[in-house]
Amino acid sequence: MSRNRVQKIKHILVYLPVAVSLAALILCTLLFFRIRDIEERLKSVSLNSYVEQTVVSNNYYVAPGGSTAELPVAETQIVVPGERQAARKKTVYLTFDDGPSPNTERILKILKQHNVKATFFVDGIGEGKEGLDDKYKAIVDDGHTIAMHSYSHEYGSLYSSVESFEDDLDKIHSLIYNKTGVDATIYRFPGGSGNHVSKLDMGAFADVLHARGYEYWDWNVYPGNSTGRSIPADQIIAGILDHIDSYDSAIVLLHDTAEKNTTVDALPEVIEGLLERDIELQPMSMDTPLIQQVAK
Repeated sequence: MSRNRVQKIKHILVYLPVAVSLAALILCTLLFFRIRDIEERLKSVSLNSYVEQTVVSNNYYVAPGGSTAELPVAETQIVVPGERQAARKKTVYLTFDDGPSPNTERILKILKQHNVKATFFVDGIGEGKEGLDDKYKAIVDDGHTIAMHSYSHEYGSLYSSVESFEDDLDKIHSLIYNKTGVDATIYRFPGGSGNHVSKLDMGAFADVLHARGYEYWDWNVYPGNSTGRSIPADQIIAGILDHIDSYDSAIVLLHDTAEKNTTVDALPEVIEGLLERDIELQPMSMDTPLIQQVAK
């Protein structure tokens, strides 16, 4: 073997481990940043986004008064129907999540103009804030049902443990009682009872509610207005009026947030369209037929 070939082999043996190590370092660095990016995306969705409410692919339990029609917001569902009573007047419950907000006053005004009562699932974000703090009582003073939607609305902390959920529940219940004098018993889970965020079985949180004499409701009519993007008013109107006839008892999911101006814009036409069909609009109570994504 020539001296030059021997020298080349020696150089290869010297530099090969260095090259392999450098390649491995580059690969690890790329993987690190890729994993961190994925984690940030997941955190963004799971903690502070409304996206969980836009894709509801869980099984539903609809208590007596429901119908066998396919729910428009789910991909795979099991509906346990009650007896459909032809003579029974259809009932619709308009519900507003996430308030109070700068839009609460507009919503209350529209409801009053149409002599309609609704249900507001409030959180604690408005507590102590000028222009919002007094809206808890305004909701009750106008004859609407005020209900619990968690205090923090932070999915990560809320669903991290039963103890965290209980602490949050105590805070929102106390806030409503202190602001309005109402002993609230109606609850809606942020993201719904079939959310994909909680790592714990949602039944554990349902047990907490039931132990205190509370109950939770989800929805069966959803016009798609919980996403971060703005939904046109006509799409919201169609999303409700085109599906409402499928049910004897319908709970409509809407949102009371500063960003949902088109929801407020759509509200008069939604109410008028329902009233024209001789549908009864009612606030929720403990007697409202259960509509739950995950029955417990």
